[in-house]
Amino acid sequence: MRIGVVSRPDRKQVADVVAKVVKFLESRGVETIVETDTSLMMDSPVESTDLGSIDADFLVTIGGDGTILRTAMLLNNPGIPILGVNMGSRGFLTEIFPDEVESALESMLMGDYGVEECIKVASKSLDTDDTYPDALNEVLISSSMPSKMLDMRLSIDGVHIMDIQADGAMVATPTGSTAYNLSAGGPIVKPGVEAMILTTICPYSYFRSVVVPTDSRITVELIKPRAEGIVIADGREYAPIKPLSTVEIWKSEHTTRFVRFKPFYERLERRLIFRKVR
Repeated sequence: MRIGVVSRPDRKQVADVVAKVVKFLESRGVETIVETDTSLMMDSPVESTDLGSIDADFLVTIGGDGTILRTAMLLNNPGIPILGVNMGSRGFLTEIFPDEVESALESMLMGDYGVEECIKVASKSLDTDDTYPDALNEVLISSSMPSKMLDMRLSIDGVHIMDIQADGAMVATPTGSTAYNLSAGGPIVKPGVEAMILTTICPYSYFRSVVVPTDSRITVELIKPRAEGIVIADGREYAPIKPLSTVEIWKSEHTTRFVRFKPFYERLERRLIFRKVR
């Protein structure tokens, strides 16, 4: 068995957990592959591999949701199941805390776990045919000027829904429904539900959000002649778009898979509604 280890590279406490994970896996005879930035953070760097090149049966990420989003975006093999260890501020995508690492790894090695398969969304500019990275949480179209609203035409499956003024619009996955989508007033959708969520941000209108099937094609068109915009995938990849551009968003052929020991609603309670301090 081969297991990859990826972490956020900026905290001493993270390095300690990485070392604990590597030591445990090696004690069980598991081939361990450490991502390059993670290895450089350790007091005693080990042989490493660039994140995109990791080929493993599982991945262990140590950090927060940002670490998972970076991993999901850069992996060449997006189907590798990810076990997230929470060392971030929210960690909703993560599954366990540092004090649970050894017992969780033991359960994983014994096959005592579930796999949650999560859709991603793909997007492209219909004007330039530029494609953007698949997003696990959301694709956001916003103004390139933070204080300016966008005039947008929203369509689903070629049917015009409305023209709207708002700070932006996003298409979120069920996984991303508890992230920016929730902050913007969108609904929580359980992972596994075949749906995407179109949510507007601070709209100058009564419209807030709509849930659509995953076979839908959503388009967001900028309709103000001199208003530029920006496409942001998972808060990580930014691409400017010109006035009057149209961006299409749909369900990607790729998914991200997570190792799970707990039901979704327990994660919801622990991370989101009644967050427990540990």
